[in-house]
Amino acid sequence: MAILDCEAEGLNPKETAERIRGLDAKVVQVFALGINPSASSTTKMPFIIELCKLVKAEIGGLHINALPEQSLKETGALGIASSHIEKLEGIAWDLLPMEKYRAHNWHCLDGSPRQPYGVIYTSLGCPFNCSFCNIHALYGNRGVRYRNPRDVVDEIGLLINEYKVRNIKIIDELFTLNKEHIYAICDLIIDRGYDLNMWAYARVGLLDIVLLRRMRQAGIRWLGYGFESANPTVLEGVGKTYGDVDKTIEMTREAGINIAGNFIFGLPDDDMASMQATLNWAKSCNFEWVNFYVAMAYPGSKLYEDAIKNDTPLPPTWDAYSQYSPNIVPLPTKYLSGQDVLKFRDEAFVDYFPNPAYQRMIEQKFGKQAVRQIDEMLKWKIR
Repeated sequence: MAILDCEAEGLNPKETAERIRGLDAKVVQVFALGINPSASSTTKMPFIIELCKLVKAEIGGLHINALPEQSLKETGALGIASSHIEKLEGIAWDLLPMEKYRAHNWHCLDGSPRQPYGVIYTSLGCPFNCSFCNIHALYGNRGVRYRNPRDVVDEIGLLINEYKVRNIKIIDELFTLNKEHIYAICDLIIDRGYDLNMWAYARVGLLDIVLLRRMRQAGIRWLGYGFESANPTVLEGVGKTYGDVDKTIEMTREAGINIAGNFIFGLPDDDMASMQATLNWAKSCNFEWVNFYVAMAYPGSKLYEDAIKNDTPLPPTWDAYSQYSPNIVPLPTKYLSGQDVLKFRDEAFVDYFPNPAYQRMIEQKFGKQAVRQIDEMLKWKIR
């Protein structure tokens, strides 16, 4: 068996087909999936469509699960490969180009090397049904399934000992669901004395200060919270409600964990005032990092179903679903065009990071090199 990570190795469809032919494989399966599954599957379809013209293959992944008949028609593939993981086992690291992977820039703002890097999972699935998310197309309605904590920490040990990995992303849709599961993993990591720089996704209202301190002790230095919007009406419109946001932020900071705040502009009930309020709130919180997204109707999400039902214009090509594609086509809201939303998002990005209060905080926390890194990032333009 062999795994070919075309994206990590920088291969185009023709080069990928040549590599596949060189393997003399009896069965070829091509998956449209990435380590941010909900947003990184649909955008891979142009590559897969082109590749399937060159190689006979089965196809799988989140987008294919969401639109199986359409995907088969577009690709001419032999069939659908199952994307369901039946046995919760570890990853075949020895088959992957481990030297190619590197952490996000913010993950290593302290100046530590971004490589080597690894991504692990401790659970599969999510119990929530936010209308902008399509993750259930991948995992189905099977509930949340958990790996054995000892198996998880053994795998972390393998990454450390065999590949010298210290930077790790926990890819779980929501790592902070089950306190018993978190404690078991953290206690094992602490017992083994591993020195890690990890991050995971969290949700407001699911954590307490004791657990947050234990997570930090185990090496979880960042948590990514899906705040999405500062407007309650906008949040309720997409099926998302929170506990005490301010308390969660306070506890996370008290535990010494950095916050990556995730926000979505252009949700159905957004107008210019609500988006501006969200940006203002994000700036007032002065998070160590923010990700600003635009609302996209990803196949498999309720937003996609609603767009089809209401004849809402969707992106004309699959690559136009990419958050940072030059030809991105966001959803319109009840009050704004998609282009209005996109313009606001792009301007919000270049408003947040050069903010003097933000840059002072970053320098105090991580040093001057972190500010320089952010300034270098700001030089890049996609439009």
